[in-house]
Amino acid sequence: MTAQALAPLGAYPMLRRRGPWVFVSGMSARQADGSCAGVTRLPGGELQIDVAEQTRVVIAKIRAALQSQGGELGDCVSLSCYLTDMRDFAAYNRAYAEFFDAETGPARTTVAVHQLPHPQMRIEITATACLGEPR
Repeated sequence: MTAQALAPLGAYPMLRRRGPWVFVSGMSARQADGSCAGVTRLPGGELQIDVAEQTRVVIAKIRAALQSQGGELGDCVSLSCYLTDMRDFAAYNRAYAEFFDAETGPARTTVAVHQLPHPQMRIEITATACLGEPR
């Protein structure tokens, strides 16, 4: 994961750290070239958007952000997840379960939003982590 792939679109930091607390700004599936991961153009020109793949990319970006501070996904205590279509919830939830489980994973809220900054973005996640604390 490159720094460019993690760079925010606006005048805000990718993350903020205060003591053991790390607050990760909203991560999306936007790639360094401006495109979105998980998007395939079908032969007829229609776009197919894979929310599960976008979820995996977003969580990988959160992991990279936390690793830049000496942390890991297991340090997450809370995630706020934003979907543009709740019909994508099952695919998102399956991909999410590849990284977190109900016993040790973070608290989580998932809400539907009208849209995200790029028309092909289907998910954005913010994270709060506590580094250096017992789990």
